[in-house]
Amino acid sequence: MKIDGAIFDFDGTLFDSMPIWKGIKFKFFDAIGLELSDEDKKAFEGLFLREALILAKERFSIAQSHEELFELFFGYIKKLYLEQAEPKNDIIEFLEKLKAKGVKMGIATATGESALEAVLEKYGMRDYFSEIYSTYTVGAAKTESKVYDVVLEKLGTPKETTWVFEDALYAAKTVKANGYNLVGIFDESEKNTDELKEISDIYIHNYSEIDL
Repeated sequence: MKIDGAIFDFDGTLFDSMPIWKGIKFKFFDAIGLELSDEDKKAFEGLFLREALILAKERFSIAQSHEELFELFFGYIKKLYLEQAEPKNDIIEFLEKLKAKGVKMGIATATGESALEAVLEKYGMRDYFSEIYSTYTVGAAKTESKVYDVVLEKLGTPKETTWVFEDALYAAKTVKANGYNLVGIFDESEKNTDELKEISDIYIHNYSEIDL
C-alpha cells in the first residue's frame, strides 16, 4: 500500500458514532420544541440533514436563520458526541503509524467541523489532521466528490497515492466514481457490506488489518 495522503470520513470510520445519528432529525426537533405530526414526519423521511433543516425552517417558521439553525443543530451533536462517541478499534495506533511514515491526513465529513473538533480534542486526536472539511462548508453532499477534492487539494498529495477511508456505501461509490483509492471500513450501520466490500480496493473490520 503506497500512501502519501489519507482522507478519513468521521462517523463510523474514525469514531463509533453512527448510533447517535439514528432518528437524529426527530430527536433534534423534539429538543427545540417542535411537535411533528405523522404528515410532518413523512415529509422529513429520507431527506439529507441540510434539506431537513431547511424544510423545518420553512414549515415551522423558525426564527433562526439557516446558518443559526445549523449551528444550533451541531451544538446539539457536539454534546452527544462528547457524551457518547468513542474512537474505532485500533484507530489511534493506526494514525500513529501514518504519522511516523509522514502521511498527510485530513477529514472529509458530513458533520459540522466544530462538533468534530471537540471530540477529537477529547481523545487527543486533533493534531493528526491538518485539514477538516464538512459537506456544509463546501456546499455539497457526499453524493458529489467536492468535499474529498477540497481536502485533497489542501493536503497537496498525489491523488494516486491518496486513500479515502469510508464506511458508507453511498459515499464510497462517489469516492470510486471519482478515481480515488478506497479503504472500506466495516460498521454495523451499513447494511450493504457485500457491495461495499466489492467496490473497495481494501476492505477491513479493524485498522490493525492494514499492512503499511
